[in-house]
Amino acid sequence: MRRFLPIGFIVGLLTSITPAAFADSFAINEYSARDLGLANAGRTTLEDVSAAWGNPAMLAFLHQRMVGGSLSGILGDANYRDRGSIDALGAPLGGDTSGFLKDAIVPALHMSAPINDRFVFGLAVTAPFGLSTKYDDDWPGRYQAVKSSLQTIDINPSLSWKINDQLAFGIGVSAQYAKAHLTSAIDFGAVCFGQLSPTTCAGLGLNPQNADGLADIEGDDWAVGWNAGLAWTPANDWRVGLTYRSRIDHDLKGAANFTVPTVAMPLTATGAFTNTSGSAALDLPAATELGARWQATNLLALYGGIQWKDWTPLKQLAVSYDNPAQPDTVEQLNYKSSVRYSFGGEYALTPKWTLRAGLAFDQSPTQSAYRTARIPDNDRTVYAIGASWKPTDAWSLDMAYNRVNIDDTSFDKIGTFDEHVIGLYAGHADVVSIGASRTF
Repeated sequence: MRRFLPIGFIVGLLTSITPAAFADSFAINEYSARDLGLANAGRTTLEDVSAAWGNPAMLAFLHQRMVGGSLSGILGDANYRDRGSIDALGAPLGGDTSGFLKDAIVPALHMSAPINDRFVFGLAVTAPFGLSTKYDDDWPGRYQAVKSSLQTIDINPSLSWKINDQLAFGIGVSAQYAKAHLTSAIDFGAVCFGQLSPTTCAGLGLNPQNADGLADIEGDDWAVGWNAGLAWTPANDWRVGLTYRSRIDHDLKGAANFTVPTVAMPLTATGAFTNTSGSAALDLPAATELGARWQATNLLALYGGIQWKDWTPLKQLAVSYDNPAQPDTVEQLNYKSSVRYSFGGEYALTPKWTLRAGLAFDQSPTQSAYRTARIPDNDRTVYAIGASWKPTDAWSLDMAYNRVNIDDTSFDKIGTFDEHVIGLYAGHADVVSIGASRTF
């Protein structure tokens, strides 16, 4: 075990990185360079150390100690084109903006250690969910979102049991850390109009868009979930995998800090807009995936998978404040379940080189009526290519590239301060991943 990479190092690396989400909503699929080359079509059936995350049952077919890891760079490119956004009085809120999807590096670590001929211990350290958007401070939707950040770290030990040569079962436990950071502008001019007469507010210099403040909310939490998997070999050239990963409910606790311009200080007389502690629920979805691999020839293997994610518990983004004078912040999400279809193949070009490619169709859980500027999500198509090189019997080096095309997304939402934000999102992402594994 001393020969494995230090777990503390990878955990420290994960906590220093803010991932950007380019899977369904804010889920992340970048856990294995090899599987990314298949558009994640091999998640349940890959005979690889990354099965410690993908399907723990597959670890039973690894007869030697292995360690592997990957680094995936996500390069996002998105823009927002405004279509006439206005404030509460009908004045324009601003124009187009771009560059709000932030680039990120997502690391992952996997290991496996046979205990005997039938049992294998596995460990995966990954970042399964993440989000990083940062708009310009003066963009039209600033009162709905400026910065949105979510980091997760999942530490997943597992145990695989080879029941016989055809069937294996695996089970694991996830200790998951989540940290969220949200900011948005506050239109104190609109707040004043809602409390006092327009004439009084104008006399105080509190008109919409003329006295902006900021809400800055941060919180974190540890929670626990579980996962299980089956691997079945019905024939020599077929393998079927089935996995389930449980829902994980976080109760984020932290603080809310408010920046109030001097001219708006009278509006804090009731005790509102003062710094306070608070909490927010974050319910992360359960996922079920069924996949198959067909060894079509000695050189060609074909993969397919279908994944179902139950996002329905994520009804809203609600922050409850300990300050009784501060009303809760509630944003309706009403997520629906989503489905992802993936297909891929790999070809052994030479004993040392393997080429692969894949295609995936990724459904968004968002509904257009409840789409939020924090996660301007939509359906997407993933095109993947990849390769592996084995310089020695012990080492394997993997690389992959994904092009993620996101469907154009219309946006039409009235916010807390009666501002009406109307526009169109467009974007894509390029994902570059490198990985290595070592057999001992």
